[in-house]
Amino acid sequence: MTTKMPKTVAGIKIPDSIIARQATELLLEHGSEFLYNHSLRTFLFASLNGEQRKFMYDPELLYVSAAFHDLGLTSYYGSPDKCFEVDGANAAREFLKSHGMPKQTLQLVWDAIALHTIPGVAPHKEAEVALLNYGVALDVVGRGYDQLSAENREEIVREFPR
Repeated sequence: MTTKMPKTVAGIKIPDSIIARQATELLLEHGSEFLYNHSLRTFLFASLNGEQRKFMYDPELLYVSAAFHDLGLTSYYGSPDKCFEVDGANAAREFLKSHGMPKQTLQLVWDAIALHTIPGVAPHKEAEVALLNYGVALDVVGRGYDQLSAENREEIVREFPR
């Protein structure tokens, strides 16, 4: 699947660094169109929430976390002995390690992905962890749906359809 990435959606700038572009390439290579669209919606919903709540967060790390958060479900990254959250977190850690990212960054992204399905823990962690959990929950079960404008929701779904 090939795609043309918009620069901005719903007022959110999509990271365009080398790391973000490579994460997108891996998502497109190993994921599906469904997973790609879900991951981008997750990033956008999370970012809008972060702006509303005036969180200080790293958009690039949130983007990479969103790109990798479900890659543990794929045959390429999935393992027979770990849950998909840990497989995705491990893949992201290795990816960022190959880019020379510091240990605390590796741990932050690992936590965001590993905890993205645990709403009792993620909101109490760093901004990127809490925001990824929020973005996933909004996209999958609609939690926080009413906190975003209809215009923003519609633009995001138009760019990255369900």
